[in-house]
Amino acid sequence: MARGPKLTKQQQRQVDRRRRVGQTPVGDDLLTGVVVTHHGHDLLIEDDVHKLHRARARRTVGRLATGDRIRWRHDDHGHVVVEQREERVNLLVRPDAYGKKKLMAANIDQVIIVTAPLPWMNPEVVERTLVAVLALPARPLILLNKADLLDKTAPADLEEIETTLALWQGLGFPVIWTSVKTGRGMDELETALAGRTSLMIGLSGVGKTSLTREITPLAGDAAIGEISAFNREGTHTTRASTLYRFADMPGGLIDAPGLRDFPLEQVPEEVLDAGFPEIAEAAAYCRFNDCRHMNEPGCAVLAAVDEGKILARRLRQYQELLKTD
Repeated sequence: MARGPKLTKQQQRQVDRRRRVGQTPVGDDLLTGVVVTHHGHDLLIEDDVHKLHRARARRTVGRLATGDRIRWRHDDHGHVVVEQREERVNLLVRPDAYGKKKLMAANIDQVIIVTAPLPWMNPEVVERTLVAVLALPARPLILLNKADLLDKTAPADLEEIETTLALWQGLGFPVIWTSVKTGRGMDELETALAGRTSLMIGLSGVGKTSLTREITPLAGDAAIGEISAFNREGTHTTRASTLYRFADMPGGLIDAPGLRDFPLEQVPEEVLDAGFPEIAEAAAYCRFNDCRHMNEPGCAVLAAVDEGKILARRLRQYQELLKTD
């Protein structure tokens, strides 16, 4: 049987190393992996068998986000170097307070918007986030965590929370109520996570990290320690988006730093309609096809607001987002 060319000692060491960890090269001796988290220029990546490696990327690779699929190699000194970034399925970007774009995560199947009775997130922030998720596109999931605190919530606040969640659910957005303390909704959440790469976002203090550690047993072992040390996190602080794998099912969960708002830039009108389906449905009966639902005669949307079928604040937000298109 014909044999291939003889390998150098360095090439043979690389082949032997891959055999030990069960990896497969992808052209030009590159290995595949995923970005788990980053701190400045330092990366933590995951190989094909979910082993973690500290890495650096070539400048030509550009900015990387958690969830990016990459190709890497060991250099002559044994250091892990990211050589390429594969094409992204999607990328969630959020402008910061200074207008600079922050890469939150890439290749996301689902975004979990986590709220809690305290601190309760402004509904308009949730709704802007829903539109951003639909624009990716990805599946949105609204989660009310710390449901055990509802018994201690003031009646007026409780009514607002229940009414708002019922509104979103009635519009077709899935809603789950969870409590790490009582176990409520955890099985339902795990079912929603299985087989998907999900990003979890919300205000600081809503319990995202506690949820992550409850759902992913791997986040309670050496892996979480290595990731926390790499990110220089506190016990209850998430400083950078971080990908965690599940122990007994495919998929993964990305825990992101807390956010207070989700400003949007250009939003396609069809995506906006998906985020405000009650307005899109009523708009089909407007007198004019190009009705902007401001003060046009025969506007079915304004009539629906007057009749209490559409919330005035929802229409106001729709109009504001429409202007950014």
